[in-house]
Parts: sequence; structure tokens; C-alpha cells
Amino acid sequence: MKYVALILLFLCSCSKQEAAITNVVYEKNKINSAYIKNMHGPEKAMLTWYLYAYGNECDKNSSKVKCQILKELNIEDECNDNHLNNLLQWFSNDMLAVYKLNKCPNLTLKSAIQNTFERIVLIRNADTLSIEFSVKGLNTIQEKSWNVNQTDVYIIKNRSFKKIVINE
Repeated sequence: MKYVALILLFLCSCSKQEAAITNVVYEKNKINSAYIKNMHGPEKAMLTWYLYAYGNECDKNSSKVKCQILKELNIEDECNDNHLNNLLQWFSNDMLAVYKLNKCPNLTLKSAIQNTFERIVLIRNADTLSIEFSVKGLNTIQEKSWNVNQTDVYIIKNRSFKKIVINE
């Protein structure tokens, strides 16, 4: 009887759902430096990929949110081979990401297209990592602007991401 109770207790404790952990990286003009300094591999890779994919190149004196976050992460050069190889590993299943990473930098500093982050949130639930982000953009040549408010969800497996397509 004692063994049955112990087995039941063990099974119940193992089957508990892990709670999702939400971390605001940037919102309302505030960077969450405490979180950024303690980020783990997958979260860091996810964040730096989205900064790369949607943000413009940084220079040493830039006050852009993207550049400030990269400084917090001790990434001085997004085109550094070690940094790019790390991202290529995590996003090896995404051919568009691989293509963009091989074109470093993606959006140059003086590009007619300028993007600005408004909000970045990372949500981790076991082997699932989501990123919620808002970006405002402007194309000065075509006089067009846009707002991107999006959530992307990934499964983490073998140090790589597999994007989950959610039909809405």
C-alpha cells in the first residue's frame, strides 16, 4: 500500500503542467535589463534573431532600442561569425532566416526602410517559446508606413527552433 501511494504521488507530481513564464523585454520605452542579463540560450537566440530581422543596423553611438538591447547582451557586431553561426544553428529549419543571416546586415543603417521596436515579450512554456512584438516602420522613398503586431510560436528541439503555424 505504501508503494502504491508513493507511485501515485510521483506520477501526480510528474504530470503537473509547467506554467508559462512571461518576460517583457521592452515596453513603454523601458528595457528590462535585469532579465536580459540573465537570458538563457534559446531566449537570447530568439530575441537577437527578431532584432536582426526587423531592426536596422547599429552603429556605436546609436540610441535605438535594438542597439541598446544588443549592448545589454554584449553583442557589439551582429555580423560577427560566432553570433551568426549561433543564430544559423537555432534557425536552421527556417530557409528565410538562413537566407537573411547570410546577407548581414539585413537592413542597413542608412536604408530608406527604418523599423522601430515598440514592444517585445518572450513567453516560455517547457519546450515552447513565443515572441510577441510590435514594430513600426517607415519607407521614406515610397512614403509608406506600417505597424506589425505579431506573435510567433516555436518548438525548441535539439538546439533549434521549429516554427508553429497557427491558423486564425
